[in-house]
Amino acid sequence: MIPAPIAFRPLTRDDFTTLSRWFSAPHVEPWWREPVDLDAIEARYGPSVDRTDPTEVFVIERGGRAIGLIQRYRFADNRTWQSVMSRAGAPDDAAGIDYLIGSDDLIGIGLGPQAIAAFVEDTWTRYPDIPAIAVNVDVENRRSWRALEKVGFQRAWTGELESDDPSDAGTNHVYVLRRPRAAG
Repeated sequence: MIPAPIAFRPLTRDDFTTLSRWFSAPHVEPWWREPVDLDAIEARYGPSVDRTDPTEVFVIERGGRAIGLIQRYRFADNRTWQSVMSRAGAPDDAAGIDYLIGSDDLIGIGLGPQAIAAFVEDTWTRYPDIPAIAVNVDVENRRSWRALEKVGFQRAWTGELESDDPSDAGTNHVYVLRRPRAAG
């Protein structure tokens, strides 16, 4: 049997209940650290759904089943975050991504690296001028940083980020993947 392909679709408000469930899952909550109530999810993700926030948020699907969340953003759209990540070894003009596999029955089977790799390719196309994609991940979240390594991300820095976001608390690794050079 051929495994179902990974696809991405824009997040909608109909997904907010699913986000609440995923954010409170034992394999997600220690790392994502998002409020799980629907009002907080609306406040955080409603602007992206309405496209008044430049962060692009997608649901990861496999065979039509929602299995996770992935988002991307240009550092240039948030100068404070750009400065934080720049001090941690990321290029100023990079893009960032965040991701999670929300369905616990699908963790540990290679879907994280598969989704990240597909999203990286889509991000190179979406932002043809960015030289790199950078991700910060808690040092204790080995599954996450190993997924990045499997896709080719390189660890650029380890330390505590100067961030007000609770998900960035503690010691983080920063991983960077540089845009591949065109052949020729």
